[in-house]
Amino acid sequence: MAALLQKLPIFWLAAMTDAEFHANIRRIWRGHWLHYPAQALLTGGPILAIGSQSAGAASPNPRFATWPALLLLAALVPLVSVAVYGINKRLQPNLRRPYEANMRIYQGRIMLRNSLLGLLGIPLLASFLLTHQAIDLVTYAAVLLLLAWQTAPNAQKYQRWLLS
Repeated sequence: MAALLQKLPIFWLAAMTDAEFHANIRRIWRGHWLHYPAQALLTGGPILAIGSQSAGAASPNPRFATWPALLLLAALVPLVSVAVYGINKRLQPNLRRPYEANMRIYQGRIMLRNSLLGLLGIPLLASFLLTHQAIDLVTYAAVLLLLAWQTAPNAQKYQRWLLS
């Protein structure tokens, strides 16, 4: 690591102080933790709004009434996932860039990754549409909380990404 740091351009080392680096990491960390509740509201809000109008277990033909929406969801989620994954993979670090640019790219990569991981809860929301059981929503919230906790950015993860 020390040998690699000696090879870095001088402008990169002189441009960022340790305090600025940690302030940027804290800003990215806060954005990470705000992203998951915002995504839960954006994906769970419409589900809760249409949940009362969709067919539940007590309706005469519950499966038929919600299949068009579930088929549309099943078609869109993989397409969105592939697009977000492709964009995420193109966001690569470059040690010759100024540190501000690498920080912006890292923050964008974190947000895209969070968006992609947030799609993992879609089956739980679809299950809620079919069953109208609150345990599906509680499980969805627990999955998002676990994902946020496991993928929280820190200085070591940023440095590992930068050197990859």
